[in-house]
Amino acid sequence: MLNLLKIVVLSSCITAFSVNAADTETLDKTNNRLTEISGVMQSINEELNSQRSNIRALKSRIDADQKEDKAFRNSVLRELRQLRRQNETLTYTLMKDKNKASASNKEGTVISQGSSSNSTPDGKMIFGEDEFIYVKEANAYIDARIDTGAAVSSISATDITEFERNGKKWYRFTLAANDRFIEMEAPHVRYSEIRQSSKDTTTKRPVVSLNVKIGDYSTSSEFTLTDRSKMQYSLLIGRTFIQDIAVVDVSRQHIFERENNVLVLLNRDAYNAAKDKGINPNAEYDKQNINESAGKIAYPADNGANLGDDAEKALPPVIDKLNTAQKEK
Repeated sequence: MLNLLKIVVLSSCITAFSVNAADTETLDKTNNRLTEISGVMQSINEELNSQRSNIRALKSRIDADQKEDKAFRNSVLRELRQLRRQNETLTYTLMKDKNKASASNKEGTVISQGSSSNSTPDGKMIFGEDEFIYVKEANAYIDARIDTGAAVSSISATDITEFERNGKKWYRFTLAANDRFIEMEAPHVRYSEIRQSSKDTTTKRPVVSLNVKIGDYSTSSEFTLTDRSKMQYSLLIGRTFIQDIAVVDVSRQHIFERENNVLVLLNRDAYNAAKDKGINPNAEYDKQNINESAGKIAYPADNGANLGDDAEKALPPVIDKLNTAQKEK
């Protein structure tokens, strides 16, 4: 019996040893497989890192090419603008010289032809420190300060109201200058963040598009709307308007002529000086407006009669005679 028990115990030990040996072999195979998989994953990660590096390099090249292409296009556009300005200046100078020559021939004198004093040899206009800018929406010439330190141009605006026209945002505002109040309307372009020099905060102001003219050059340009009624100039011209078309000579003022019989708004000091002397800079303009509106708007006459488009009031002496004749009948 004892021998039989020994045999059973020995058999169990042998079986357990065989099982443990099999498990160890399986575990070794599993570890080897995991090692192989880890090596493959490491190779894949290295390949992915290499591909990412290539993609980053390609993206950098694309960005550099895009910047170079943009710079090239801007350079071409600048050249085209300069060529256009040269052609415009040349045409304007030729026409001006032709008119002068025609006038001189009639007078029997000869006028020497020279270069235009308001443009550079490469065709750019020369702006003075101040220039009269015609703003179509105001139908007026506005004495403007040419400021190369300002990025965007600005126009004085109060009572700013937003409204919609043809599905687009517009602004209605009032230009107050020289004791006049001109209501203007202009389409919205964008908003501009303006940083105050004395503060760390920024102010969001609307930017509109206005049609402007100086000399023979007309264009549309962006202007921020801000209250400049207490400032020297109602209109400020910044770099976005000046760039590629003009240079500034601060030693000169009002190089370009303005049309006569068009409303002109002077800077504050100039207007106050004229006002103190009893001079109305828009006397001819106001007189012309009164003449054009005669028969439409009633104005008191020196004799107290009311003139206007009502025949019963336009000519009181004639009406009196007609009434007297009617009574005599």
